[in-house]
Amino acid sequence: MDMIETDVCVVGGGIAALRAAMAARAAGASVLVVSKGKAGKSGCSVISEGILNAPFAPNDSPALFVNDIINASAGVAKRQLAWALAESARDAVLSLEDAGITFEREESGELHLKLSGGHAVARTVRVTPSGPGCGKVIPQALYEQATGMDITLWDGATVVKVLTNEGKVCGAVVYDGSSYRLVSCAAVVLATGGAGRVYLYSTNPTGIMGDGAYLALDAGASLVDMEYVQFFPTVALSSYLLLPFIFTDGAQLLNSEGERFIGRYDPSLMEATTRDKMSQAIFTEAMEGRGVEGGACVSCASVPPDILETKYADEAALFAKHGLDLATDPIPVRPACHFFMGGVDIDAECRTAVPGLYACGECAGGTHGANRLAGNALTETLVFGSRAGSSAAAYAASAERHCPSDEAEAYVGTLPSTGGESLAPRLAALRNIAWEKLGIIRTQESLSSAINDLDWFGAEIGGAEQTADLETFFDFRCAVTVLKAVAVAALDRTESRGAHYRADFPRQSEAWKKAIVVRPGFEIAYDPR
Repeated sequence: MDMIETDVCVVGGGIAALRAAMAARAAGASVLVVSKGKAGKSGCSVISEGILNAPFAPNDSPALFVNDIINASAGVAKRQLAWALAESARDAVLSLEDAGITFEREESGELHLKLSGGHAVARTVRVTPSGPGCGKVIPQALYEQATGMDITLWDGATVVKVLTNEGKVCGAVVYDGSSYRLVSCAAVVLATGGAGRVYLYSTNPTGIMGDGAYLALDAGASLVDMEYVQFFPTVALSSYLLLPFIFTDGAQLLNSEGERFIGRYDPSLMEATTRDKMSQAIFTEAMEGRGVEGGACVSCASVPPDILETKYADEAALFAKHGLDLATDPIPVRPACHFFMGGVDIDAECRTAVPGLYACGECAGGTHGANRLAGNALTETLVFGSRAGSSAAAYAASAERHCPSDEAEAYVGTLPSTGGESLAPRLAALRNIAWEKLGIIRTQESLSSAINDLDWFGAEIGGAEQTADLETFFDFRCAVTVLKAVAVAALDRTESRGAHYRADFPRQSEAWKKAIVVRPGFEIAYDPR
């Protein structure tokens, strides 16, 4: 088997991965980035809306930011991670200007700060030029920086195994679409994004199947907060995120009866409510027969025309291409899986329980607890991407090296060969199960049924000797593992908290103010919050 040697292997191609690679290289390590897609042009980073948070204003501070993170998390965010995010956010966001990124500013030159849902003060900035999908400029700019730093970039390849020797990372097995290759390294940084595509309806692009969570659990690390899956409530045109700013300007949610129904679910905040509550409200309206195309409608009739014509000109143009007038036509929206709060269990330096294994970005858990504040996702990738890369480089500088060729050959021998039936129909069925039984509203019955289904799928794939498509096999394997972790954690948590809603336990319980940790073998442990 061909072998590549490096100090640090970064898995992923988005903002977190590129930031980790750059930090590790700046610390003197040799770095290899392995990405399923094209680095800088694939994954969730390139479809983001370019919004980031940091305590910029005079009336803001890291302590106030942490307080908002903890409150939004329903009290269960990992405080050391919340502090790491809040204290490093300002410098991390402004560092993008070194890569040529610009932000919306006032005529005075000060940053234009927006107030997002769940924040006590305005601290959200947006890249320019703004508009649908404008966040893609960030990973593209970081990619340009990375290419000038002697970092090896390997696109179109999938890491399928993190190898260990005596419990420590020693390498990785990579599948490039035709053959397996071995990476010998001292440290691995997982920056693979979340697992949104394991659900039937998702805002995530293809390929986001929970690779990082699978690789970590398989290597001996733990997952945390897996029951908390965020569903973006207002997805239009199958994948376009209608951002919450439009509600602060007067837009309203309506059901099929033309009723502004959100008051039944959050009479205080109304449409300024959190994403989890809005998703539950829309889902319930649809389930009770008052839905519109399985969701609801957003009406902009109360938004001042001058604001629509200026602030939302790009959105208006987009909907016009689909025959919809943003000013007069109700826009159909529905919830879709958007973000995994849960992921690999890390500390503030992105270390896992496995020496030499690090995680950052959406594939890491704990920072957001039961619910993520809007705008924190990109900031998280910047802050923890840098920390993970620096930590991995420091570890690799003094780690004993072991050539894992024997381990790699033995592992590849356990994998199925090509041929046989395609797993694509089973993967589609799995995504349906996730939506119906592990989605926005859960019960003991639905969760238990999902676990039975997942065990059956897991046994089937575990015994497969042949498969028509190895890429689908690896995606399927990741999906089964991630969904099993979601299911066992959601079944164990007999309460509703944040994005986790149990119809049979609809109230939040003080006894459950703790994190659920899923260990290898899907064993459950607890971490007090």
